[in-house]
Amino acid sequence: MLSCPSCQSKSIKLNGHIHNGKQNHLCKDCGRQFVVNPENKVISKQEKALIDKLLLEKISLAGIARTMEVSEVWLQGYISDLYASCPEDLCATLPDQSAMDAYLEDKFDKYIYEILPLKKTLIRLSLLHHGRILRHLMVN
Repeated sequence: MLSCPSCQSKSIKLNGHIHNGKQNHLCKDCGRQFVVNPENKVISKQEKALIDKLLLEKISLAGIARTMEVSEVWLQGYISDLYASCPEDLCATLPDQSAMDAYLEDKFDKYIYEILPLKKTLIRLSLLHHGRILRHLMVN
């Protein structure tokens, strides 16, 4: 005699078949649906911890799913749950606009001072070799 895995009730009725053809059952007391001898894989906490580490690497989701032997649908759902559990601001403190402007201005000034001498050198070299380039082009 079957009993419900949740409430151990013996009041069970047949409830159609699942996608792979196995008989589905329904508990009349608690409403739980279940299959006898399910084939689904239960993913342990250690496997989830490894999946978390693999997600931090530059590995495709298909590669992680193949390696960990989980379905891509389950993996995408797991990632969606992880994303939903993250706080909105990700606990980041952003600088105010004036601090950002000052930082970008310093970087801009630094690169401008590096670019101007290079530009002058290129102009000087192009003028120096301009005649040679023109003569080379005329000959060919």
